[in-house]
Amino acid sequence: MRYTCTVTTAFVQSMTRNFEDALRLMEAALSDCPDRLWETDLWPDEAPAGPGPYGGLAGSAPWNLAHHALFCLDYDLSGGFEPHEPPPPFDEHVWAWPSRVFTKGELLGYIEWCRGRARQTLEALTEDAAARPLPATHRHHGATFGALVGSIPPHVVEHASQIRQFLTAAGVKPQPRT
Repeated sequence: MRYTCTVTTAFVQSMTRNFEDALRLMEAALSDCPDRLWETDLWPDEAPAGPGPYGGLAGSAPWNLAHHALFCLDYDLSGGFEPHEPPPPFDEHVWAWPSRVFTKGELLGYIEWCRGRARQTLEALTEDAAARPLPATHRHHGATFGALVGSIPPHVVEHASQIRQFLTAAGVKPQPRT
């Protein structure tokens, strides 16, 4: 019988911190976003608000970028090995495109959900699970699950930073975080 242990503690601690830092940055970006900018596209020429290619809503407003980053995080933590079941109301989508504008409170709640999902995934991560290739149905098929998990926090940081930069350019002063 082969003994399977969890991935090294140092790695899990590092990944846990990366996820928490990324989610805190997104939380700060959303918390600082005034209502007047919530539905304003960051890139109105390149990514304007409107119907997505398969239905749903597309665009580059803060709420939409946050939804995209969090939805991808949530989906990628499943690795495509299990059904992706986001919590309501995020289960109301068309090909991953949101079916409506989500509120700040809903997205802040999704951050909490994602924190729990990340913690659960990292606590259960084994060497074997990290080395497992993603299935052919996953958009990053062939990559290992461990590599995918490691790529999730930078994606969240990227979109949270874009929102923060947009807010700063609009004259919004970020609130100090503790």
